[in-house]
Amino acid sequence: MKIFAAFLKTEKRSAGLYRVDFLLKVLYSLVAMYGIRSLWAALYAQDPAMVGRSLPSMITYAMLAIVLDIIFYPSALSTAPQNYIAWQVRTGRIDTDLLRPVDLQWQLLARNGGAALFGLLWLVLPVWLLGVLFLGMELPPSFLHGVAFLVSTVFSFLILFSLNFMLGMVCFATTNIKQITMAYSGVLRLLSGSLIPKWLYPQWMQTLINLLPFRCIFETPLNIYTGAVSNDEVVYSMLLQILWVAALLPMGKMIWLGVHRRLTVQGG
Repeated sequence: MKIFAAFLKTEKRSAGLYRVDFLLKVLYSLVAMYGIRSLWAALYAQDPAMVGRSLPSMITYAMLAIVLDIIFYPSALSTAPQNYIAWQVRTGRIDTDLLRPVDLQWQLLARNGGAALFGLLWLVLPVWLLGVLFLGMELPPSFLHGVAFLVSTVFSFLILFSLNFMLGMVCFATTNIKQITMAYSGVLRLLSGSLIPKWLYPQWMQTLINLLPFRCIFETPLNIYTGAVSNDEVVYSMLLQILWVAALLPMGKMIWLGVHRRLTVQGG
């Protein structure tokens, strides 16, 4: 836990130095939440049946997706595993990470986790509270739904980290993954439920999404928070998240070990 605490302190210190950036991120989140709220309100006014849910539930789903962005995509781009690895590989500084007495995967999990935890404590909670008070965001149906949402969000973060870490491993073969990252981000946004809920896709697309881990990142915690799934479905969804975490984290570790054995650092 010490390494997580160290990165958390680093994020807090950075926020103290760049207060304007911190305030702008809060403002951006509120503006984005208001914009997405207006968008779904307009769509609902045109055809309520198309949305498939009540307007307050859909607004809550959409605005909470923006709130989760703060946790899943911290303000410092270098905090994202794939971006950090890409920079270290291009500059030849990856050797400094290898000299540390902590495994690279654990280092990056602590770095990314520290930034996400900072975002939760100092950004998400204020933005979420303002959304509830002024923008019509609903509270979870019950205390248990709220707890389940928080636990599910942790699993979502681990799944996203695992996918990002494995993407970062591609850097060791290609050096530059900028275009690959752009394509990956687009697919992730479309299939995770952060932009478009799964139930709005055609049936064949929903079947494809069900086979992939992306929906476990946004859709699962959002559905739990809004009470859109039954208690049995909550348990099933979280078990599915656990299975993906149990599969993806070791997979990333195995890929890293394979890359490490063949790694040659030439310097930047």
